[in-house]
Amino acid sequence: MIKDVLVDIGVSETRLAILEDGVVSEIQIEKNQEKSLVGNIYKGKVMRVLPGMQSAFVDIGLKRNAYLYAKDVLHEKFDEDDTETIHSGNLPDISEILKQGQEIIVQVIKDAMGEKGPRITTFISIPGSFTVFFPYGSTIGISKKIENQEERRRLRQLVESVKPENCGIIVRTASENVNENLLIEEIKTLSSLWESIREQEKKVNSPSLLYGQQSLVELAVREHLASSNRFIVNDKETCKKILSMLGDETSGLKERVEYYNKGYDMFEYYNVQSALKEALSRKVWLKNGSYLVFDYTEAMTVVDVNSGKFVGSTDMEETVFKINIEAANALVRQIRLRNLSGIIIVDFIDMQKKEHRQQLLQHLREAVKADRIPTVVVGMTNLGLIEITRKKVNLPLSNHYSH
Repeated sequence: MIKDVLVDIGVSETRLAILEDGVVSEIQIEKNQEKSLVGNIYKGKVMRVLPGMQSAFVDIGLKRNAYLYAKDVLHEKFDEDDTETIHSGNLPDISEILKQGQEIIVQVIKDAMGEKGPRITTFISIPGSFTVFFPYGSTIGISKKIENQEERRRLRQLVESVKPENCGIIVRTASENVNENLLIEEIKTLSSLWESIREQEKKVNSPSLLYGQQSLVELAVREHLASSNRFIVNDKETCKKILSMLGDETSGLKERVEYYNKGYDMFEYYNVQSALKEALSRKVWLKNGSYLVFDYTEAMTVVDVNSGKFVGSTDMEETVFKINIEAANALVRQIRLRNLSGIIIVDFIDMQKKEHRQQLLQHLREAVKADRIPTVVVGMTNLGLIEITRKKVNLPLSNHYSH
């Protein structure tokens, strides 16, 4: 797959688009006055503890207090290998591990949405381009997408040789076949960053920001540069900053950074504007004449598949199956483009054959694997509706254009 990253620097906002084999798969927007808080680390103060809700409200210096669930609270009895306790809901009473007025270090894992403040956790993680540093962990994890056993052994041995005590390291997919000096340097940098955060914590009162997440451009460099073929930027100064961020040992990555200096809009040239317009529309037409309809409620997104103008062959069942397969492909792309999250209910056209229903589910499960945000195809209900869940992180694309 050929992956290109486009960075469009504007006066009031920065826009990012990811193209996979020339097709727009993701669009992200960062308005200069409304940056995401996900990843920010704060010294906060517990304002209220709600045992009945197994949650707490924490002041981190924003207009609305952040909320913290019991399962997101690090405590003395926590065992990072014991996920069964968390999933079973058999958690300790939150009032036993948090007290009103207590100062704690927390990290934002979801931006504020609607009337809810941001969601936070005390399980701190600091991601780099090739690894993720967990100051309160101890284990070493290797991305499942790295399948070569020799490479997995190499990476594990390398991390074991340099990992500081009393911390955990996750090796990301981008680490595959990467020069060991780059990995070693990054782990040292992330470890030093955490030490500086702890030092800052000692000097400030709560609530205070200890570490601010990077800008959209910096995040794009970290998340996408190593896996992309081209990283195209329409601003010369931003291009220079990106190149200065990359060390001497990353010359191969520097070669991927390009300055876009054509005389017309970059997003128009790469058909991003048309994809953006489609992602903001209620109805999305497919090439075969069928279409998807997106409706939003506070609790979920509902998608309806309609045969539209598609008539197919003489076999009705095969016609319906073909419509649903193409609709499934379009649906997965739209989920990523629109940055939908939470519960997604899809009403595909009814199919009589059990094998067709199973094939559609399997097709969807394979398709969502390309999504870097965890997405689960739960299954089909008795009414023939397919349930999908996608992790909530940032705001949906439509929020950037709703005011």
